[in-house]
Amino acid sequence: MRLGLLACAAAGPLLLGAGAAHADDDDASTVAELVVTATPIRDSIEKSLEIQQQSDNVVNVIAADTIGRFPDATAAGALARLPGVGVQRDQGQERYIQIRGAPTRWTTVALDGINVLGAEDRIFRFDSVPAAQISELILNKTLLPDMPAEALAGRVNIQTYSPLDNPGFHVFGELGGGFVDMGEGPVKSYAGRVSWSNGTWGVSLIGSHYEFEQHTDNDEPRFDDVGLASIRFTKYVIVRETESYSAKVEYSPSDQHYLSLSHLHADFTDFEERNWYRFQYNQAFSGTRNFETADLIGVPTDASFANGIYSNGVSFTVLHGEHEISDWEVDWNLAYTTTEFNNFYPSVTQQTSTALGRPTAENALLLPSMQIRVNAISGGVPVHTLYDTVNVGGVLTRGAPRTSLNQLSFTEEFASESTARLETEAVTATFDVDRDWFSFGADARFSAGFQIDDRAQENDLTALVRPDGTVVTANRSGFNLRNVAAQLNLPWNANSYVTSVPFDQNVNRGFTANYIHNPAMSHQLLVLMDAARAANAAGTGNFAVYDVDPRSTNTVDEKVAAAYVMNRWKWDRHTLVAGVRVERTEIETKGLAAVGGALVPLTFSSEETHVFPSLHYNFDYSDDLKFRAALISGAARPSLEDMRATVSINETSETISGGNPFLTPETAYGLDLSAEWYFAPASILAVSAYHREVKDVLFSASSIVGDDSYDFDGVDRSHYTLSSTFNGGDGHISGVEFVYTQPWTFLPGWLSGFGFQGSVAFTKGEFETPTGETVEFPGTSDRILGATLFYEKYGLSARLSYQYRTDWLDEVFPSGSSANSNLYWDETTRVDLSVRYQVTDAVSLFLDANNLTDERGVRYQGREDRPYEVEGFGRKYLAGLRFTF
Repeated sequence: MRLGLLACAAAGPLLLGAGAAHADDDDASTVAELVVTATPIRDSIEKSLEIQQQSDNVVNVIAADTIGRFPDATAAGALARLPGVGVQRDQGQERYIQIRGAPTRWTTVALDGINVLGAEDRIFRFDSVPAAQISELILNKTLLPDMPAEALAGRVNIQTYSPLDNPGFHVFGELGGGFVDMGEGPVKSYAGRVSWSNGTWGVSLIGSHYEFEQHTDNDEPRFDDVGLASIRFTKYVIVRETESYSAKVEYSPSDQHYLSLSHLHADFTDFEERNWYRFQYNQAFSGTRNFETADLIGVPTDASFANGIYSNGVSFTVLHGEHEISDWEVDWNLAYTTTEFNNFYPSVTQQTSTALGRPTAENALLLPSMQIRVNAISGGVPVHTLYDTVNVGGVLTRGAPRTSLNQLSFTEEFASESTARLETEAVTATFDVDRDWFSFGADARFSAGFQIDDRAQENDLTALVRPDGTVVTANRSGFNLRNVAAQLNLPWNANSYVTSVPFDQNVNRGFTANYIHNPAMSHQLLVLMDAARAANAAGTGNFAVYDVDPRSTNTVDEKVAAAYVMNRWKWDRHTLVAGVRVERTEIETKGLAAVGGALVPLTFSSEETHVFPSLHYNFDYSDDLKFRAALISGAARPSLEDMRATVSINETSETISGGNPFLTPETAYGLDLSAEWYFAPASILAVSAYHREVKDVLFSASSIVGDDSYDFDGVDRSHYTLSSTFNGGDGHISGVEFVYTQPWTFLPGWLSGFGFQGSVAFTKGEFETPTGETVEFPGTSDRILGATLFYEKYGLSARLSYQYRTDWLDEVFPSGSSANSNLYWDETTRVDLSVRYQVTDAVSLFLDANNLTDERGVRYQGREDRPYEVEGFGRKYLAGLRFTF
């Protein structure tokens, strides 16, 4: 039914377009009345290429069209279409980007030219910024001296809407609805923008809300030397919300003065119900297994259920000024930014008394027996035939077959927890001056300025903590729900939360299971937790309850002072920009060392200064053909979390694990070359090449401490082994990108509405680890291909997008990996459709269809026939209307 309605929504514009095309043949005067000439895709391309051509550095741009419509739903969706940009998705939705095959941490983000920390410890979630807030996305692949040097791959500058650029009173609105086909969850989208400007004053108010419900299938098989060792299969029910609001006031009393005050707040929230079960095949009571099949009796099984919330947000306020004073242009900013990456995730674990260990004969009767086709292929999921386990003549064997998992056989439940808080705040001040002058026989422009960033991050974790501060492991001895309920005389029956509704799943596991009523279970868990907390406060209990883990608290302060000078020379068709930026960084981190039952305060500080020269040369061979060359340098700072002081010390094993306050930035220098031919309006044919030499690459490893950093209480720990993040050896990354974009207006008649955007990027890179091994950079795909076929005519604007990237390294020797093999994401292919129809100058209809081929996310361990994670999330459809006046 829903597909039928959406099909009608899509077919309506197509039929109207066909009617307009027929009118073109019959009556030219009718065309004048029916045809709406809006071409948002072409307008956006033309504006983007104009900005790119005029730029002094290597950039790619996506801009709103001539009436302020941005062509994508989020910043992440837009960036996915730029050359050399790889997208990393979470449950099917674009989230992070990897520029030119580089790790995610090498990309920085700016809002209106001010660098902001990503909420996930410098990492920015691009799906948290909706289209309603965006005027332009500028991806700087080389940095000029007036930009912070804290990026090795690129800097994404998100320019927000300016009311002064759009004189008069304007209203934009969007209303949309749809569904995700897996689980039939609803999709809702609302956005609005109101702006007014009289040329002197400008005011805008913008808000948006986007949400969808998605049922995700997730399977995580694990292998050992014998064969299939375990699997965890999960059904997620997620309601994902993205909300934003902003306000901006602009004042320009003359051409010489401009002031603005703006505030932007964007929130991303996941409301996540999680039902997962785990089979531990290698601990079965009896049976055989290999890489093709398994025949097992009494397979240990446990389960975990949660009703959690993940929140990720950024709040950005900036006061900005531009002034012309005599021959000088002055530009300044004062900004305050806060971010949060928090999650509230109480959960319940179910098991038998032997947990995932080899069961006793008594426990084995509670556990499933099974025959398994391992399906060890790329993206393969094991297929099971389940049986009850029975005792026949004193021998445990398979009983009656089952089509669904027995979810009522567990004998105990306990509370577990993965709640965490990570929050940052930053104050940024910038001051820049520019002046035109004449130098070396050329028109020149001198620029100089300084920037100060004062950043602070604090974080902590939640654990089960007794009244005396003792942290308890989340197992049966921590908060055993049956025991606690009995002691407090409160109800608890985990089986009552098993519903009669089977999983809506698009994967063949050979069996199914029923949904858990997660909200009700979570509510009763928190009722028990509150009652236990009250008993502790009254002195009648000694329960381990949810509280901040006293071992986890940590703060990091980072102060960056920077200054730069640069000059731009323009000789006829030659342009040269030369300059240098100096950045001094001071770090202070405070935390705790957990030693046995004691907590010892730790404080570390460091400071360093880096110099970043750069040179950019552009040659306009003609008005349409441009050549570029750039010599650049830059850095990528370690995450603040990686530089935490907090550690855990084991005196018996003489090991230390935690942060590394002495990390230094990864630094790089490199060369960029490009040729760009703007051969027609909204058209480009380009090739670019780049190379980066990288030093001090960050890597997780173990190393001898080697100094007295942890020598307190009279103990020499300089010979202990520290497991943390370290600066490794050197590396390099190189690549070439080809780009072709053109509206095919040279075609006859209705065919002239077609056009194409395409790019292909080839990348190679590797680095040396602290242990001397050579490995690829995480995130590097050998090849990234993007192709978009669009059509714009008769008021119809449609775009079919194809994205492909080869497999890429995700982790090197992930922790807990018995296979000791690197973890990779498999190659991905994504096809999306976007259709717009301009009904009138003020009203348009739209349809978006995402993941048309029902692509799954697949990771594998070392080789493609060792799947590590297989995740399916379905297709998503959204249809609605937009209005502008």
